[in-house]
Amino acid sequence: MATADIEESVRRAVESASPSETAPRIRLRTGRTWLFVNPPTAGPLPEHGWKLHISSRAATFPELAERLLPALLAEGCPFKLARSQGVLATLNGGVQSPAAVGKAFTVYPAPGRVREFGLALAALTRGHEGPRVLSDRRVAPGAPVYYRYGPFRPQWYFDERNVLGIRIAGPGGELFDGPAGLEYRAPDWAADPFAGPRTEPGSPEPGPERAPGTDDDEAHPSDGTLLGGRFRVVHGILRKPQGDVYRATDLRTGRTAVVKQARAHVGEDAQGIDARMRVRNERRVLAALEGVEGVPVLLDHFSHGSDEYLATTDAGPDHLRAHLAAHGTYLSSGAAPSGEFVRFAAGLAGIVRETHRRGVVQRDLSAKNVVLDDCRVRVIDFGISALDGVHLPGYTPGFAPLRQADGEPPRPEDDLFALGMVLGLAAHGMTPVGGITAPGLARHRAVDTLHALYGTGPGKTFVDVVDALLSEETDAATAALDALADATWTEGTDGVAAAPPAPSPRPLPSSPPYDARPPSAHELLEHTLGTLLDGLDAALLDPDEEDAAARVDASLYSGSTGVALELLHHLDRDGVPELVGRLAAHAVGAARRVPQPRGLYVGTGGIDLLLARMTAAGLDAPSPVPPSPVIAGRDPGDDIFAGHAGIGYGRLLRHELDGDPAHLAAAREEAAAILARDSLVTLVGTDDSAMPETAAMDTTFGYAHGLAGVVDFLVLLAARTGDEELRAAARTRAAELCERSVPLAERSALPTAVPLSATWCKGLAGAARALWRAGDVLDEPEFTAAAHRIARVCAGWIPWLENVTQCCGLCGLGEIMLDLAAWSGEEAYAEAARDAGRHLIRRSHGPDADPAFFDPDRSETPMSWGQGYTGVVAFLRRLTSTLG
Repeated sequence: MATADIEESVRRAVESASPSETAPRIRLRTGRTWLFVNPPTAGPLPEHGWKLHISSRAATFPELAERLLPALLAEGCPFKLARSQGVLATLNGGVQSPAAVGKAFTVYPAPGRVREFGLALAALTRGHEGPRVLSDRRVAPGAPVYYRYGPFRPQWYFDERNVLGIRIAGPGGELFDGPAGLEYRAPDWAADPFAGPRTEPGSPEPGPERAPGTDDDEAHPSDGTLLGGRFRVVHGILRKPQGDVYRATDLRTGRTAVVKQARAHVGEDAQGIDARMRVRNERRVLAALEGVEGVPVLLDHFSHGSDEYLATTDAGPDHLRAHLAAHGTYLSSGAAPSGEFVRFAAGLAGIVRETHRRGVVQRDLSAKNVVLDDCRVRVIDFGISALDGVHLPGYTPGFAPLRQADGEPPRPEDDLFALGMVLGLAAHGMTPVGGITAPGLARHRAVDTLHALYGTGPGKTFVDVVDALLSEETDAATAALDALADATWTEGTDGVAAAPPAPSPRPLPSSPPYDARPPSAHELLEHTLGTLLDGLDAALLDPDEEDAAARVDASLYSGSTGVALELLHHLDRDGVPELVGRLAAHAVGAARRVPQPRGLYVGTGGIDLLLARMTAAGLDAPSPVPPSPVIAGRDPGDDIFAGHAGIGYGRLLRHELDGDPAHLAAAREEAAAILARDSLVTLVGTDDSAMPETAAMDTTFGYAHGLAGVVDFLVLLAARTGDEELRAAARTRAAELCERSVPLAERSALPTAVPLSATWCKGLAGAARALWRAGDVLDEPEFTAAAHRIARVCAGWIPWLENVTQCCGLCGLGEIMLDLAAWSGEEAYAEAARDAGRHLIRRSHGPDADPAFFDPDRSETPMSWGQGYTGVVAFLRRLTSTLG
C-alpha cells in the first residue's frame, strides 16, 4: 500500500470520528516516519508513563489499521502509526533503529486506562502477526500488543559525564534512562499494570499470572537455557533484532556449538521472506557444503517458541574485523606479502573456490563472516546464498558488487568481488566504501586506496590481484582466484614462513600532486559546503522525530554551535548570514530548554564563543544563556572537550575578540582548578582498557579528553598573561606529555597500532600541536623535536584512515598537518595535508564530480563539526586558504 493509502485510511477514520462540524477537530500531523493523531479531549501528554505498542507485518498493516483506528479514536488518547507499509518494512528491518522493530502503532493511554485498554486491544488483535517488540513485554498471549514504561515527551539532560541523554524522573527524584533498547526495562517505582491475573474482555476466567521480570516469549534465552533439547546456552555472542547468536554446549558431543536465532517476521520483505527463511536457506546450503574445509558443520535446525534456530560447529573466536583491531593489518606499507598473509589468502580463496564447485554462491563474504581461529580461516553465514537456482535477497554494503545490491541474479563473480574487498580490508584495515551507486566506482575507490599504499612497492602484485577480482570479468577474476588459492600469485614467499617480517614504521605518504586528480580542492570545498547548506534543515534545524537529539543539540561538537562557527567563515555566500542567525537561535533555544554544562565543545562555553564572534562579525546575536544552577556545582573535569581547560580556552578566544580582562581572569580560575589536583580528571572517553598495549592507545593522553589539550591551554594562558608560575606549571605538564609521547609514537608507527592512535581527539596528532606550541612559547627544543617525531608518525597514517571526520578521523589529522606546515615551513607537512585531501576523495561514496561522505539515514550527526560535513568543510577551507 502506498503512503497515500495509509494516510487516506487515517483521514477517513478521523472524519468519521468527528461528532460535528462545530466540535473541536482531531489533530492529524504527518511526518516523514509517523502519522500523529491527537484527539482534542486528550489534553497535553504527561512527560512519561506506560505506553502500548501494537506490532504488525508490513503486508498486513492496512488490515490492522482498519481494525484498530475506530477503537483508538473512540478511546480518545493520542497515538501515532507508521506512515506507510514501506516505512513499517524499514522499521521492521531493524537496521536503522533496532529498538523500533514491530512498533507499527504507539499508543499513549490515560494512566488509569493502561491495563483495561491494553487488554481490549489484545482481544481486538488476537491472532494478528507481527515481529516481537524486544523493548517491551507482551500484554497477552497470542496478541501483538506490548507495553513498556517510557517517555511520552523527551526530557533531555546532561549526565555527570557531560553526555546528552533522555531520562525519566521518579516521584522521589530517582532517574531512569528513557530510550528503548533490545530488552525490557522499567523503573523500580513504576508498578507493572499487567502483573497478576489478567482478565481479558469477554473472558469469564482470569488469565495466567505474570511473574515479575519474565517475558512470555523468551526474547533472549539466558545462560543455561536448553535449546532444542540439545544445546545448553553458555553465553551470548551477538544481540540484534533479527536474532541473537549464542555459544552453547552440545550435550550429545560435549563440544562447543554456535546457535543462531531467527526471529519471526523481522526483516520481512514484500515476498514474506524474513529472518527465519534465511536460516532455512542456510540449512539447505550447509547440507550441500558438507565436508568443505573451512565451512561450519550443520548440527541442527529447530523451533523454539515462534522463532527458529540453526546450530553449527564453532568456527572460531574472532571475525576478521576484530582480528585486525587486535593485531593490525597483514601488510605494512610497501612490504612484500608475508607467509602469514599468503596462507590467509589461500585459505579464504580455497573456500570460495570449493563452494563454487559445489554450486553455491555465498553472496555475503564480508569482514564479519570471515572467522579466524589461530592460523585457520573459515567462512560463516550462508543465509542469502544461492544454490540450485534459489537465493534470498540481501547484501553487505561495501563488500557486495553494485549488481547484487540492485537485485540482479547471482553470479560466482559476485563472491570474487567480495573476496577482493575482504583482502583489501585485510591489507589496509579500512572497511570498503559503502553506499556507492555509480557503476565501477567501488572498484576504483578500492584500487586507488591500495595503489596509494602498495602501487610502487613489492606489494604491487597484490594490488593487481585485487584489481582482477574486482573487475567482475570472469576470466580475469577466476585466474586471480586460482592464483590465490594455489599461492602462485607472488614471488619470494614460500607460504610456509614461520612468522611475518618484522614490523616496519609507516613512511610519509608519497602521492602525485593534488591538482593531478579532479576535483580540485576548491571545487571539493564548494561542493561540500553546498551539501552542508542543503542538508541543515532536515538533519538539524527541523528533524522529523519529536525525540531527535538534533532538536536540543546546541554543542560545538555535534550540534548547531559548531555549524554556525564554521559558517561565519562563509558569510559572503547568499543566505549564510541568515542561516547563522537561525543556528544561533537554535543553540540558545536548546540551551534554555536543557541545562548545559560549561564546556567548550559541549556546553555554554562554545555557545558564548559563537555569540561573541557573531557580534564581532556585525551580526545580531541572541542574548546569552545564563549559567544553569543545576549544573553549576558539578565538577566538569579538566579536559579541553568539556572541562576546565576547554572553558578557559574559550575565554582566551573571546579575549582575542574584545580584550576584556575579565576573560583572562576567568581563564586563570580554570587553570587554578586544574593545577590544584595531583592528577588529571577526565569524564569522557577514558575507557581504553579493552585495547592491547600494541594498539598504541592512551585516551588520557590525547587532545580532546587528555593531557595534550590541558597542556595547550596552560601554554596559551602563560603566553597571554606572562605569568611565570603558569609558565613553570605549563613546562612541567608539557614535559610529562613529551615523555609519554615517546613510547606511544614508537608503537603507533608499527602495523599493530590502531588508526585512532594517530587522531586529533584521542591519539597523537593533538599532542603534536600542543608540544610544538610549548616548544615555541617555553623555548624548549626537546618539545619541538617531540612534536616533529609525533607529526611524522601521524602523517604516515593518512592513507590508512577509514573515518574522514574531524574527531577520530582524517580531517582532524589534516588540520594538524596544516598547523605544522605553517609553523615549521616544512613542505612534508604541507604535502601530508594535500594527501589528506586526496584520501578524502578515496573515501567518498559518490563519484569525483559529486562526492558524498556521510549518509543522512545512517549517521546520527551528518552535518556536525565533529562527525559530519561541517568538519570536512572546515578542513577544506583551511587547505585551500593556506596551500592554494
